[in-house]
Amino acid sequence: MAGTIALVGATGGVGRHALTHLLAWSTDTVRAGTRDPARLVTDDPRVQVQAVDVTDPASLDAFCAGSHTVVNCAGPAATIGDAVARAAARGGAGYVDAAGDDPLHAAVAALPAPADRVAVLSAGLMPGLSGLLPAHLAAQVPGARRMTGYVGGRDGFTPGAALDFLAAGSADYGEPLAAWRDGARRSRALAVRGAAPVPFFDEPVLLQPYLSTETERVARRLGLTDVDWYSAFAGTRLPAALAAGAGRAGATAAQLTDAAAELCRAAELDTFGRPRYQLLVIEMTGAAGSRVLACRGIGANALTGAAVALGAVAVAADAVPPGVHHLAEAVDPRWAVDLLTTSAAVTSLHVDDGPLGSHDLIEEGVA
Repeated sequence: MAGTIALVGATGGVGRHALTHLLAWSTDTVRAGTRDPARLVTDDPRVQVQAVDVTDPASLDAFCAGSHTVVNCAGPAATIGDAVARAAARGGAGYVDAAGDDPLHAAVAALPAPADRVAVLSAGLMPGLSGLLPAHLAAQVPGARRMTGYVGGRDGFTPGAALDFLAAGSADYGEPLAAWRDGARRSRALAVRGAAPVPFFDEPVLLQPYLSTETERVARRLGLTDVDWYSAFAGTRLPAALAAGAGRAGATAAQLTDAAAELCRAAELDTFGRPRYQLLVIEMTGAAGSRVLACRGIGANALTGAAVALGAVAVAADAVPPGVHHLAEAVDPRWAVDLLTTSAAVTSLHVDDGPLGSHDLIEEGVA
């Protein structure tokens, strides 16, 4: 690698973790973009701090100019849309986005660009690691047919992340209560479960079934017949806030902003005085048995920062073929897991024999 990675949103909740990982995993110069350069102080000679305004196309063009790869960690994604991707395309740079899924994929794919353009989207915790880690696990389960996954824990929300979480409830990203059955989506196949014990989680959690478009892609790609996937929430206040906003369809922008603020307050109260953590727990079952992967991290922002850095390192090394890709389909899972095991965001990542029910239900303090 011998180019410049231009990182938009370098001082945000995700961007600061992405910067740390880029400096650990690459030798490239990192142009760190932020609205207020005074907020970013570093003595690493590879970092070039530069002001950038994501709402100003001219500012974005100046920031992206001359870079090999542009990485977007600014949010909320629902507001930013493809603005940074457009600037990267105008500058002829590769593009990586911590957010995405189908709507952004369609928007980026429609941008005028040369045939050798490379873009990697959905490079976060979910979507992102939630598609990449199942692919890694499936390679260890011959004839994998069934998957059960849990993602969540006890963690906070930034305002932008809360807005993006609420936006993910739309049909563009997936369907609550749905599951994958006999190779197809089945609506209302599962129910919400409260105070459920799940192995590797520190405490009982609220389980909300959610079949994302990413999980559907994983199921098709791996040839899975059945998939159950759950978002898991520890504590009491955040689950209550989520339940109170269950009927949010058709909400105005102001109502969504208020709902996001309530999620932030509830999560902060739930995490006060308690360790924060995020877990991805996946069980994959085939004819010969099952295997379980557990990835524990210090928080969603940190894991997302690691994921987007994976995509950026791969693009900067010209290791991704031309086209617009989702992270889970763009990088080698084994390579990604090897890097993740060196990440300060990941406190443990291991694969064990299944079934999941044979593991301790509560593993508080797992390191």
